[in-house]
Amino acid sequence: MGKHPAEVFGHPIQVRSRRASKDRMRHWCPFLNRTCSKRSRLIDYPMGVCSVQFGDDVVALCPDRFLESSTVFQEIADHHFLTRDNLLVFPEVGIRRVGTFDYVMVKHKPLSDAIEDFIVIEFQTAQTTGTGGLVQALRDFVDGEQVREKNYRFGLNMADIWKRSFTQILNKGIVTENWGNRIFWVVQEVVYRDLVSRYSLVNMGHDPQDNIVFVVCDLRLAQSKYRLSLTRIESSNVDDLFDAFRNRSVIPSKDAFVDRLRQRIKAKMSLKLSFDKRSEESPGRTKSHRM
Repeated sequence: MGKHPAEVFGHPIQVRSRRASKDRMRHWCPFLNRTCSKRSRLIDYPMGVCSVQFGDDVVALCPDRFLESSTVFQEIADHHFLTRDNLLVFPEVGIRRVGTFDYVMVKHKPLSDAIEDFIVIEFQTAQTTGTGGLVQALRDFVDGEQVREKNYRFGLNMADIWKRSFTQILNKGIVTENWGNRIFWVVQEVVYRDLVSRYSLVNMGHDPQDNIVFVVCDLRLAQSKYRLSLTRIESSNVDDLFDAFRNRSVIPSKDAFVDRLRQRIKAKMSLKLSFDKRSEESPGRTKSHRM
């Protein structure tokens, strides 16, 4: 299937409709209904790659991609509140010493500012390595080249995603657990599968008592568009995730690490001995005297 952009400025690359062409010309994000805000220092226009084809998977790169038709918010509302009435969603709600919540969904009493309940919602998408290769793919597409069957030099950096995000899951999970509220993490299938495998998470069904909920979704091609659809909802809690974080199965060998340190010491000693020997062999400067 190749490695190349799957969607550019909100439309599959194979779609050349009037609407798609117009959105691309003005760098429009149909999910935000405004100009794309993603940037790269390598180009002077927005980095409008919403998702990439990576082997058999179409993988979202931009969190705004999850805003399609408010599908995610509707699914979460139906799951948690069992209604869509009297709900508001607020983006980027900051909290001191914790950071910023991507979204907070609030249920209030009818015609009142009294809050009955609220939940936190976080988006986690994939990210790439070798961004220069992806930028080149975008350049080629914008220049009218066929990129669909090409393999561009970029990868998916799953390790870095979870290195940064797992601590966020724990930190924000601790806060919401103490509040007695739930936090929902929206993540795509391919990224979620990596999380489960990387930390050997087991028994990841859904327990209504868990306060950390994973809303797993995927992008599927339908009628010349990739549609965001819910695939499953699973959950966990702070204690179980912390145990997985602490006891992750891939523990590097200490002996192998110590051996690497010894090799570095040998290299340093060899370099020092070589330098000292050259210094001893170099004749010192002497003053000349006229006869």
